[in-house]
Amino acid sequence: MYLTIKQFAERFNLSASTVASDISRNPGKLPPFIRIGRAIRFSLDDIVEWENAHRQNKLKGDINGY
Repeated sequence: MYLTIKQFAERFNLSASTVASDISRNPGKLPPFIRIGRAIRFSLDDIVEWENAHRQNKLKGDINGY
């Protein structure tokens, strides 16, 4: 499944224009995307992987992180 810029923006409570700007100015800030003509699409699998890689409070073991 692929998300449009608008769908990706809604998932993270961002404006579509912010995401579009990051695509052209700072693409490394975003998960991988594909360009189909002028359309940009984000793979849901890539988004989930990107989310997991950017978690700030990863827990290891039990709930206390031990």
